[in-house]
Amino acid sequence: MKSDLVIPEYEIRQCETLEEFEACLQMQRDVWQFSDLDVTPLRSFVIARHGGGFTLGAFDTSNKEIGKQIGKLIGFTHALASFDEKLRPYYYSQMLAVEPGLQNAGIGVKLKLAQRERAFQTGVPLFTWTFDPIQSRNAYLNIVKLGAVVRRYYVNYYGNKSSSAFHRGLDTDRLFVEWWVRSSHVASALAGVRSSGAPEAVVEVPRDIESIKKRDIDEARHWQLRVRDGFQKCLNEGLYCAGFEADPKNNSRYLFFRDYNQEKEENYKQ
Repeated sequence: MKSDLVIPEYEIRQCETLEEFEACLQMQRDVWQFSDLDVTPLRSFVIARHGGGFTLGAFDTSNKEIGKQIGKLIGFTHALASFDEKLRPYYYSQMLAVEPGLQNAGIGVKLKLAQRERAFQTGVPLFTWTFDPIQSRNAYLNIVKLGAVVRRYYVNYYGNKSSSAFHRGLDTDRLFVEWWVRSSHVASALAGVRSSGAPEAVVEVPRDIESIKKRDIDEARHWQLRVRDGFQKCLNEGLYCAGFEADPKNNSRYLFFRDYNQEKEENYKQ
């Protein structure tokens, strides 16, 4: 079937002005349906910019005014400068948002690739971020297309007070992903090469949790607990998640492999 999605011409560049940061605030409301209480405020973007972090925006250039830098913001990603327990640097990618009507246009991947290029420039080997484990679309992007891996699971990470419609009725469980930007695993994923190794364990996840939530919130809670238990069992057994199989008709699956924990040390030595 031919897609009727019209993708505008756009450029990705660093956000620097207050006007550009204001557009990031509005996109948080549009994408996550946040109230102002939960929107990351303007000052946080300004502080991050001057504290080692950065915000990248995808700007529509098709109708950009002559002589003006800013076009309409259609996506952004926001990263914070961070340190691990051994005081080694990494970036925490706090947000990735794309205009709702363009969320299948590849803009999110281009923004992540721009983050990777920034990490190459600064010599930082790692990005981390979180996502909801029962959101299959996010799992496919993060694990399959980008090559991120998962070694940590957080139960009710943000608590139950979020104003987002996506969080209502459920705990805010999160997977904590690692994206080792110089690793061969990431390079293979970006090239479209999928691992052919057999997983040691799998955890099923529904293909469309939003439809389940609308139909039966109790069933959605059951799925959340089932995925939570599966992840905790696998991680406690020394496995890590480095694969995902999306099924358009049935449940999708997280794939777990034996974790030798070499990737982290090797990438900091490069």
